[in-house]
Amino acid sequence: MATKADLLKEKDIKIEDLLLDPNNPRFSKHLDEITPLDKVANEEIQALAYAQMNDATNRFEIDELVEAIMADGFIHVDKIFVKKTDKKYLIIEGNRRVTAIKKIFKDFSGEITADLKQQITTIPCIVIDTKEPGAENMIRKILGLRHHGSILPWKPLPAAFNLYQEYMVAYCEGDIEKAKDPNNFVYRPDVARQVAAMFSVKFNDVRQKVKLYRVYLQLIEMSRRHQAVENSDSFSMIEETLGRTALKTFFEYDESRSVFSDDGVEKILDVYFGLRGKQPAITEASAGSSNVRDFAYVVSEGTEEDIRRITVDREKASVVKAEVETKRSHRSLQNTLELVLNELNKINLGEIGADGFAPNETEYIASIDKKMNQLKRAAGLQDSN
Repeated sequence: MATKADLLKEKDIKIEDLLLDPNNPRFSKHLDEITPLDKVANEEIQALAYAQMNDATNRFEIDELVEAIMADGFIHVDKIFVKKTDKKYLIIEGNRRVTAIKKIFKDFSGEITADLKQQITTIPCIVIDTKEPGAENMIRKILGLRHHGSILPWKPLPAAFNLYQEYMVAYCEGDIEKAKDPNNFVYRPDVARQVAAMFSVKFNDVRQKVKLYRVYLQLIEMSRRHQAVENSDSFSMIEETLGRTALKTFFEYDESRSVFSDDGVEKILDVYFGLRGKQPAITEASAGSSNVRDFAYVVSEGTEEDIRRITVDREKASVVKAEVETKRSHRSLQNTLELVLNELNKINLGEIGADGFAPNETEYIASIDKKMNQLKRAAGLQDSN
């Protein structure tokens, strides 16, 4: 078996020989959009990867990294991991840092000091020898420790995509074409445990994220890849939805296949994204006045009419939730008073002996009387004896 020394070799590599990964999980691509390894060096593909890394909407903070390197130099705190591809090297870990360096050469060449140029012209890297057995496993371990752990965690969408991708390949026993079709997805705990072991992550994380990404793909397909459905904010809303039992029932969620029914999808596209002619009724996962959590409460504790106020009339979920809470509180008090009255009616005063009440019983009666007076004052009732 290959040792760590066999798999990992240190090498100084020229910046122009480092290729950005077009399949970077941060881009959250679908399996049918994966760029084959023999195409990654293509100039157009590299230009697209560079553009995606610099796209402000992706929030990779490349400009901030450029400023830091220009001001403080390139500090080699973390190693950049790569693998050989023909005559160049594809980045496995370190795409943000390499993008920032490429941007410095492209946009700020006249401002590069001699010291900085020496630091960033050639970059110390760790080359993973993919010809050695265990190399792919090593790559997964590196990504898992850094991005599924606490070192530099990916955002929920790329993290889920990365685990889903590996899950499907494992579930389809290496058949990449079969793995590309989300309709082949079926959740199996043994496969989820296998993926968890690959990345050294928790089993529950894999279970939740692969199911979540499958639902995400269903909604993208049914919405015809609408931009509102594809963005990361919508992903958070879907994640919150799958964490609420009431909503999984409401949207008719299939646990095994991790999809909603056709009717459920129509409801989500309407209520969450307004793709059926109305403004969205729910716009955020947990904050704001129209969020998934408040909607889940109304679905769980409210009436059909309460739910319709949100889904049909487009009232704010927070407003309806507040009214449902008030009604629920009143129902709870009514039920308690009814129970107390029923219990008091069971007391047969004729059975009380000549000695009357025991001391502890009189204390209870006094406490009950005090509480009843408080209730009467709160209800605006007179003590009528």
